Amino acid sequence: MARAPRKDAVERRDALLAAAAEAFADQGYNVPLDVIAEKAGVGRATLYRNFADRTALALAVFEDQLEDLAQRTRARGDDPEAFFWFVDQLAEVLGKNAGLDAALREAQSSGALKPIRTKLVEAGEGALERARAAGLVRPDLGPSDIRAIAMILGAGASRPTPEEREMFGQRIRALLLDGLRIR
Repeated sequence: MARAPRKDAVERRDALLAAAAEAFADQGYNVPLDVIAEKAGVGRATLYRNFADRTALALAVFEDQLEDLAQRTRARGDDPEAFFWFVDQLAEVLGKNAGLDAALREAQSSGALKPIRTKLVEAGEGALERARAAGLVRPDLGPSDIRAIAMILGAGASRPTPEEREMFGQRIRALLLDGLRIR
């Protein structure tokens, strides 16, 4: 039977995730890992004890943000408009993680994306079902389309400059949200 991690170990891991999220958003995916460890107030050994490499850290940050998005989406209750809110918030998460596409490409063949894909679909599935039941979205829209939506939104987040990411991200978001609605 595995023991639960010590409280201080959990706190250090959480500090690393918060520092990495901030550093990746501010400086991109290739920010030196020493910068992340320093921001978290831990040493490099602690970083590597928790995360095998940069890709594992970036994927953990993204997974953590998806879990937060899932909780906030569930907190919206039975609101049939929650799916549109979810898509908008997903665009924000992807926009903050502009460099994450490199980590996703690196993890593509390892199977590390499977839990993230599952978490992504689970985060928006309930809200999508409520929107579909209320007749707010196309009836052929299903849970697997959430991944496609994320890929489309991610295209805006992969632009080279913050200005372009903002401009393309806003436009893609507007087109996508409009295209999902029933007319």
